[in-house]
Amino acid sequence: MKIPSIFVGCGPFGLQRLRVLIENTNFLPVACVDKNTSDVKKRLKNDKVTKKLNLHHNVFPSIGQAIKNKKAKVCFIFVAADQHANLITQSLKNNLHTYCVKPIAINKKEFKSIYLLIKKKKNLQFLQGYNNQWNEAAIHMYKAINEQKIIGKIIGGQCVCWGRQNLSLSPPHIEVKKSGMFFLALACHQLSQLVAIKGLPEYVTSYVHKKVDKDIGQLGVFGTSGGQCIFEYQGKIPFTYTGTRAAHGNPYGFASRWSGQWIIHGEKGDLKRDGGRITIFKNGQVISDNFLKDLDNNLLKDEETQFLKFYEMIKLSNNKKNSLKKIHEDSMNTWILMEACNESAKLNKKISVKNFKKKLLGKRL
Repeated sequence: MKIPSIFVGCGPFGLQRLRVLIENTNFLPVACVDKNTSDVKKRLKNDKVTKKLNLHHNVFPSIGQAIKNKKAKVCFIFVAADQHANLITQSLKNNLHTYCVKPIAINKKEFKSIYLLIKKKKNLQFLQGYNNQWNEAAIHMYKAINEQKIIGKIIGGQCVCWGRQNLSLSPPHIEVKKSGMFFLALACHQLSQLVAIKGLPEYVTSYVHKKVDKDIGQLGVFGTSGGQCIFEYQGKIPFTYTGTRAAHGNPYGFASRWSGQWIIHGEKGDLKRDGGRITIFKNGQVISDNFLKDLDNNLLKDEETQFLKFYEMIKLSNNKKNSLKKIHEDSMNTWILMEACNESAKLNKKISVKNFKKKLLGKRL
């Protein structure tokens, strides 16, 4: 049976996701929320997919008004990052399972408030969306390392994300005017995969690039264009990351710009990933070389896979042995790690991720 849902944010990006929910999942959108109700009604009426559900008759300016008029159990949020925390709070307080595209918060205060509310709403499922984690190549990399254990224990590695992204808007895009948004909104695409594979490191040392490039909207705000960091895992195992969204070109191509160029060194072998190509090396030989699908067009299939995982999380929410709880935990830990990168860069020193998390959440771990 399909789960009745509220969908927030019907701009071009959100509308693509709404169509996926309707056509390819077990969620049933019954209402939409957007501040521009009149424009959205016209947009939904003219869309072949949404028109079938008469969604243009059920557009509301707030989640509260939507839930008063339509019965729903789930809320999906696809709006600008500076609106996420408020909308998540509204959704959870209306007792809705909540899915919000990354980042769920743009500062520590917002994240702590959301975290504590999620803890109170133990009967609800919550997921921060990281669609890059769910393409075929990313899933293959995770399974090869964590389930098949092809390369054995990880003893080092690196990820590079290098690209040029045009964020030139008037007024300026939130991701170029708000401090720290490179890690929170772009590096998370790659490093959510690292958190899923290896969890949180013990320490992080981080630096950020300062870049002014008006052609692509870069204003020189701290932590918005790129950064580099060293993660130290238990046993002094290092993993490095280098990324920028303000490069002078895209030397690795579009897919690798988002998914990352990876080399992971294990006790029994090495894994190299270049977009959708994953190669395994052992004893000086190539033992496998797979060409898999990386990013789907507009990341729609990747989003769909994550929607399906969220559906499973809801269906298994009362099962104490629910292995899918790790997906939620990884998504929250990714935000914590990204903000720890910002903290290290601001303080210009190596920091303990455990201590940072404890201070952030104000509790014993």
